[in-house]
Parts: sequence; C-alpha cells; structure tokens
Amino acid sequence: MRSALLLIFLAVVVRGTTSAQVANDSPRAQWFTGTLEAPSPALSKAGAIAVEPYVIYQHNTGEYDGSGGHQSVPNDIHQAESEDLFKYGITNRLTIQALPSFANVWNDQTSVTGLYDLPLELEYRFNDENNKTGFPSVTASIGMTFPIGDYDRLHAPLDGLGTGAYTLKEGLLFQSLFDTPGHHPMRLRFYGVGLEAVANVSVRDTSVYGTMQGFVGHAAPGLAGVLGFGGGYGLNQRWVLAFDLVEHLAHNSHLWGIDAQGSSVNTQLSGSARTGVAPAVEYNFSSHVGIIAGVEFSVAGRSTSSYVAPQIALSTSF
Repeated sequence: MRSALLLIFLAVVVRGTTSAQVANDSPRAQWFTGTLEAPSPALSKAGAIAVEPYVIYQHNTGEYDGSGGHQSVPNDIHQAESEDLFKYGITNRLTIQALPSFANVWNDQTSVTGLYDLPLELEYRFNDENNKTGFPSVTASIGMTFPIGDYDRLHAPLDGLGTGAYTLKEGLLFQSLFDTPGHHPMRLRFYGVGLEAVANVSVRDTSVYGTMQGFVGHAAPGLAGVLGFGGGYGLNQRWVLAFDLVEHLAHNSHLWGIDAQGSSVNTQLSGSARTGVAPAVEYNFSSHVGIIAGVEFSVAGRSTSSYVAPQIALSTSF
C-alpha cells in the first residue's frame, strides 16, 4: 500500500509538471479548503490564524481479523465527535498547531462522553510549491500528544478515549499545486507521520489495553504511523472535488503486570493496519472561508474495526 501511494503521487506530479508548462495563473486563483484527512502546510504569514472545526459521526460496521477477513460484531459502536484545528503563524514559515477533540461514544449497552488525547506540534515549511513546474513545497512537523483522555480505571472498555502515553509525533508533508488541461487546478498532498510513546504507561483495572478490574501493571504502546495521499480538483474557483487515501499502521504493544487473581501477565497485544478512503466535495466562499463535506470509510484492515464516517468541516483563515 505504501508503494502504491508513492507511485500515485509521483505519477500525478510528473503529469502535472508536463501540463503546467502551458499553465496560466489559474492555480493561484483557485480556492481550496480540504481534503478531509491530509494535513496542511505551515501558514505562509506571521500572525496568520486558521481555524477548522469538524463534526464527525462514525459507525463501526464490523471488524477485520488478523488475516484481513471481515466479519460483523455484536454491540456496534457509534461515535459523535468534534475536532477543532487551530493554527497560528509564528513566522512566515513556522506554525504552531493544536487539535483538541472530544466525543460521545455509545452502543446498546453503555455510553460515554470525554476528551481524546491532545496533539500539539510545530510545523516548518522549507519552501513554497511552484505552480509553474508542479514542484512541491515541503513541510516538516514535530510535536507531542498529551495524554488527557481516560484510558484506565474505567467502568467499561468503551469508556476509554485516551492512551495514557506521552507520544512523540514526527511528520513530513509534500504539497504540489499545478494546472491541468482545461485550466482545472489540482492540489496534491502526500504525507507520512510517525508516532512513538516516550515512556511506558502505568495501567490499573479496566483499560483500553484489554485489562480488567484488579489488574496492576504497565503497557508499552507500539510504534504507529500514518501514510496518506490527498487530492483536490478544481471544477471552478469555488467548487472542488476532493479525495483521500490513507493507511494507519500500529505495531504490537507490550503489556505486563499482575491480574486480580495474583497471576503474572506478560503479553504482546496485536498490531493493526487499516486503509480508508474519503471522497468529499468542497465549496469555497472566498480564499479564506470554505466548507467541505464527505464520507470516510475503511476498505481493508487487519486486527481492527471497520467503519463509515460522514463528516463536515468549516475552514476559516485570517
């Protein structure tokens, strides 16, 4: 999947580079909002502010087993989530970003409302994209996810929305903007993100790590990553078709401690993989205000849940 994403990105950039030789200024005049999943480069002006609230409804439709087979499960989980992306330009190339989020999660047995862990990061854009040649901008990011969500001492496993881990986040984003035949500007984003817990997590009782009441021990979350491709195709200055292809990967986590019966626990929790797509449509009121709506859903996975997630977001910058 990672190789396929890279080939898609390179093929479209090469095509865009060729067609851009006869491009006019239409890429600069095009207004964009999305895509739904791909991150955006650092802001281009010191003091600039960008705010993008999301409303997401997610319904888990089943699960993928360890070999990738799909099956239904009892007590399907529903989730109503609010995410609010905040960005501030410290300089013309350096941006700070925060993404607070909370959710109401429920099934036919229980319901919980709470906060997710909080990501904070710095982004630095090394260069601007060249819409004459299609050469991409490059933005690097580094940050930390702070464990503010509940993860242990839970009434039920569904109550856990956090990990308990301070998690280092590192990312790299390429964004390319160019014209296509008929002067329909296209913007492409290709990105990768790595996530690594910086310390072990103390775990007690019922937790997101599968422990039950009476357990005392620790967990070491495995390395995780995200690899994705996002594209936007301008139908006209205001209307844009958007699309995301994204893969989430997580390696095995390690759990050890003592359970309620006093028995020693030392086990590896299975890693997971999931591939999703997210087609969307956006309407831009101006170069600073736009709205995007679409549906994200899983198309493949391993040791994880399947889902469908309609969502809408309003993007503003000033």
